[in-house]
Amino acid sequence: MCSNLQIGRWPDRFFLNSIHHTVEADHRSGNREGCLRGTRRDVFLQLEDWLEDKQGQNVFWLNGIAGTGKSTIAQTFAEICFADGNLGASFFCSRESDDRSNIQLIFPTLAFQLAHSYPRFREGLLKLLWTNPDVGQESPCSQMEKLIVGPLKETQIQTLIIIDALDKCEDQGTRSAILSALSEHVDQIPNVKFFITGRPANVVLSGFRLPSLHPVTRMFRLNGVERSLVDNDIKLFLRTRLTGIAKDYNIQKDWPSLHDIYILCWNARQLFSYASTFIKFVSSQHYHPTKRLAVITTLPQNATLKRMSETELLQVLEKAFIMGLFAGGTYGKSNSQDAGTGWYRYGSEIRKNGMGN
Repeated sequence: MCSNLQIGRWPDRFFLNSIHHTVEADHRSGNREGCLRGTRRDVFLQLEDWLEDKQGQNVFWLNGIAGTGKSTIAQTFAEICFADGNLGASFFCSRESDDRSNIQLIFPTLAFQLAHSYPRFREGLLKLLWTNPDVGQESPCSQMEKLIVGPLKETQIQTLIIIDALDKCEDQGTRSAILSALSEHVDQIPNVKFFITGRPANVVLSGFRLPSLHPVTRMFRLNGVERSLVDNDIKLFLRTRLTGIAKDYNIQKDWPSLHDIYILCWNARQLFSYASTFIKFVSSQHYHPTKRLAVITTLPQNATLKRMSETELLQVLEKAFIMGLFAGGTYGKSNSQDAGTGWYRYGSEIRKNGMGN
């Protein structure tokens, strides 16, 4: 999102840009990918129903363990709602960014974006900034009351606000400061809906249990989705991406096979982040994708991949692949035999050095 709004008077531009906000948190910033078309239909049907329900709960909490696709869903939802003109503002939290993990920047950034989206909101916000230019330094609860609730109540704007990965924000309290603020003021802006994602960490869970927030929140647990639905979506994702790789490399034979897709899906353990990491590994420019795919399809059944982050998983796959090469394999005559040797040697090294516990 552009940080320099096209507003007539320079004092207006000055005051809006003086809000301590970040331009990295908007859904249009960075290179985040959305869902593959045709996947996660069960989730989007729930979201569509929630958006259209004008008399029901105004907060939607999408939760699930790491790797279940919360941020990918949030990105797609943001893109759809932005295209429909329903999205007012979004904040995608991240531990990899100081600004995007700072709870003090969430409400000022959302207010900045709302001012960009709605001229009437901007007018109300400017009135506040003229009299209280340091409001961004106040507590999140005070920020929400003054920067968000005040202008929205005055204008009666109907909009959607998205906060993704709330659990990735630095919050020293026992309860989320953002959710505590929301519980205090959500009933004052009935025309505004909040879509929030995050793991059920204690600080987030305790926030959604607040008496004033719990009744107005609809919760959807990605871990509770039927396994067959998740597996079908992962298979569609894998098949689509690998078919694209096959075209890029002009692979003529029947690749990937149905068996390959099944094994990949099984090894993904219902985690979309694993499926995405598999594709990153296979599509690497170093060595042929058919050889790299063999590393994953020969993954030992007792491998404890659930303990790994995406970065760790990619490192493990690369290490096993290299081990297979050093075992004398060229991944030529027998891809699976070379890959299996790589896993055996890598597993031996893990046991020897006490890794992977």
